[in-house]
Amino acid sequence: MSINTFYYKKLKTKKLPKRIIYVLALLIALSSSCFYELYSYNKLLNNFKSDFDNYKFSEANNLLITKQNFNPFKLSMISHDVSKYLRTKINTLSDEIQDKKISSEDALIQFKEIKRYNLVNDDDLHNASDSIDLIQDSIKNYNSGINSFNNEQYSEAISFFKKVSALDLNYTDSLIYLDESKSKLKENLFAYCDNLISNDYYSEAMSKISDNNDLLGDDIDVKEKIADIKEKQQEYLDKNSAIAEASSRALTTNITSKNINTLNIESTTPYLINVNIQDQKTYVYKGKADKWQLVKAFPCSTGISGEDTPSGSFTIKERGDWFFSEEYKEGGKYWTQITGDILFHSVPFAKDKTTVLDYTMNKPSSHGCIRLSIDDAKWIFTNIPRESKVIIK
Repeated sequence: MSINTFYYKKLKTKKLPKRIIYVLALLIALSSSCFYELYSYNKLLNNFKSDFDNYKFSEANNLLITKQNFNPFKLSMISHDVSKYLRTKINTLSDEIQDKKISSEDALIQFKEIKRYNLVNDDDLHNASDSIDLIQDSIKNYNSGINSFNNEQYSEAISFFKKVSALDLNYTDSLIYLDESKSKLKENLFAYCDNLISNDYYSEAMSKISDNNDLLGDDIDVKEKIADIKEKQQEYLDKNSAIAEASSRALTTNITSKNINTLNIESTTPYLINVNIQDQKTYVYKGKADKWQLVKAFPCSTGISGEDTPSGSFTIKERGDWFFSEEYKEGGKYWTQITGDILFHSVPFAKDKTTVLDYTMNKPSSHGCIRLSIDDAKWIFTNIPRESKVIIK
């Protein structure tokens, strides 16, 4: 063997331990890194549990979302471990509820937070939550709301869904149903109002919307519908006021009980009403053309300047026992339609239907309608048939 060959083998033999050292060092580094990552993951999980147990739900959720996103243990184990913790939490809460070691409110708060992770069986969660007395009424309201919705009773459904507790696990679903119920109610309400408007019953349309204000709340679609009704109402009044005034001038300059039977005034019913704006009186006649007899004379109050009661010849149309105007914040009892939004009705009432807002008679004080006492408005409401002639001058 040559000297060079011997020297090479000796040198090769000396290098082997260094390679072993490198491998061992790498294994140690990997093991250390693995232990560190596992330690960090366990610390993260324990911190999450601690925050959750102490009602620091935002902090707990933030840990899972933002911390150690590249930790291999978190990537592979977090869903399983959090799910296991939450299932254990449900069992613990159920025991504490039964032993009265936790308030219903605190338990429901935790149940609702558990639900947001969507890692446990909904049935298990509901079984535990629904056993709490505090939530029983809320569950009944939710189920009643579903039943009303399915039966297309949207007003009732809205009332029920509004009573579902924010702590109820059904709360999110109830909000979805609530919005859908409001949409369906608006759809039906607007269709009904469109039918009323097509027949020039603007007051009734506005009253119908007003009746549903508490259910629909501050709704942009409702505001737009009200504006549309008012616009069409004004167009109708502008058109018919001119016709009414021309008709009135053609009939007479002034009707009295002494000259009424010389004017050949006809009505398609046995009744004729004359409203004298100057005298602020409403006269009711019974009979037929040239054989009218005065049967009632009522003090009244017509429209103020700028909101004048239109003059002309009209006929009685619809009627109702109550309306309320959101625009003027007042309503009236026993209304009888003359034309458009011009009505016979009682003195004005507040929304409570009890408080009289203005007793004024014998001088203009209305917004265009003809105000009467409650008894006189009720008499016209009860006795004057549809299509009876009304002359306002």
